[in-house]
Amino acid sequence: MRVYLEGYGCSQNLGETAALGRAVVAAGHVEVRDPAQADVAVLVTCGVIGPTERRMVRRWRALGDRSSRIVVTGCLVPLRTGLFDGPAAARTTFLPIREQHRLPELLDGMEPGGATEPVAPAGPAPAPAPVASVVAEVTVAQGCTSGCSYCFSRLARGGLTSVPADRVVAEVEAAVRRGAVEVRLSSLDTSCWGVDLASGERLPDLLGRLGALPGSFRIRVGMMSPQSLAPVGERLLTAMQGERFYRFLHLPVQSGSDPVLAAMHRGYRAAEFRAWVDRARARLPSVTLATDVIVGFPGETERDFAATLGLVEDVAPEILNVTRFSARPGTAASRLPPVPAAVAKRRSRALAELRTRTARARLERWLGRTEPGWVVEEGRHGSSVARLRSYLPVVLPDRRPLGSRWTIAIEGARATYLLGRALDGVSAEPPPASTSL
Repeated sequence: MRVYLEGYGCSQNLGETAALGRAVVAAGHVEVRDPAQADVAVLVTCGVIGPTERRMVRRWRALGDRSSRIVVTGCLVPLRTGLFDGPAAARTTFLPIREQHRLPELLDGMEPGGATEPVAPAGPAPAPAPVASVVAEVTVAQGCTSGCSYCFSRLARGGLTSVPADRVVAEVEAAVRRGAVEVRLSSLDTSCWGVDLASGERLPDLLGRLGALPGSFRIRVGMMSPQSLAPVGERLLTAMQGERFYRFLHLPVQSGSDPVLAAMHRGYRAAEFRAWVDRARARLPSVTLATDVIVGFPGETERDFAATLGLVEDVAPEILNVTRFSARPGTAASRLPPVPAAVAKRRSRALAELRTRTARARLERWLGRTEPGWVVEEGRHGSSVARLRSYLPVVLPDRRPLGSRWTIAIEGARATYLLGRALDGVSAEPPPASTSL
């Protein structure tokens, strides 16, 4: 069977899309880059907010115009499958996230029917991840231990099921054999990994095993929630001091207001988030902090929003993801009175402006420095993108081989990335640790 795969959303979703591609090829099927050439199109959906959900339905309809059969999986299955209503519904199979391993079996049971002729313009299809990618996503768990009042992903993926350590290690080893120089550990909440395992292992133990693996590659530890970080945080920061790990911390705060955090059922106070940021910056010099904020959560007052602005101003994260609250079906927050859309929009703009100013100021501190970096992707217009040990991206003006390591002179800064120039010579060994800022 000729199979086309298209994935959306978080790192975990994209990693699962790539894993599905490997699985279907290993089962003897052929992955193609054009849905019009496919017997089956696979759509890995995201449902984190309403606009994304609507986009998924539009893509499903477009794929239905170009492919004879469709498999829909990801976070909209099974909770929102009723949205997929139209001419392609009879040709669509829904595959729950925790049954994605059955995709090759499903394909084996289908009769090749050939691609259909498009009956309407489908629009440009996003390009799949390059076959020669040197970045690998490794899912370490399904679900999480939290009960956030707004979270659709938790409903879609269920409670925590950690992938056993031996299997994670094997998947990382396999990724490195395929040529990965960057491995991303992904889940809804990485710091709760192991809570459900009889072995008693927790995330620092897993990182200890991964840090001892041979090879030239680095590991990015994925998103963690402050409440689940607390029991393992000190050990985790010690593990992340190892050379194998990027100095990167994705710790969503969601709000700077304690009353809003309580309404969100986040399980921590804003001061606890600040304390973990302080600890990370003290223990991991040059660490890049990424955080997320939801604006316009039901009941958020001007005072609450001012607290969020103050926290962002004080903490000054290098990366800040801003999302306007979107009520998701089945969540507790969907039953609360909404903040007026115009108010949420104004707050979102204010926070985005602050983000640009504070992030650029943080990145400008790198100007004039010389740092080792790994080229991990091709950029636009003949450029390359490298990652420093801090995980900050540096855009190089020319093409450099994927996976190559260079000494990079930092010559410019924007709000979301650095500009640099690769100096002559490729390092034969993993780059040394960055000095602190």
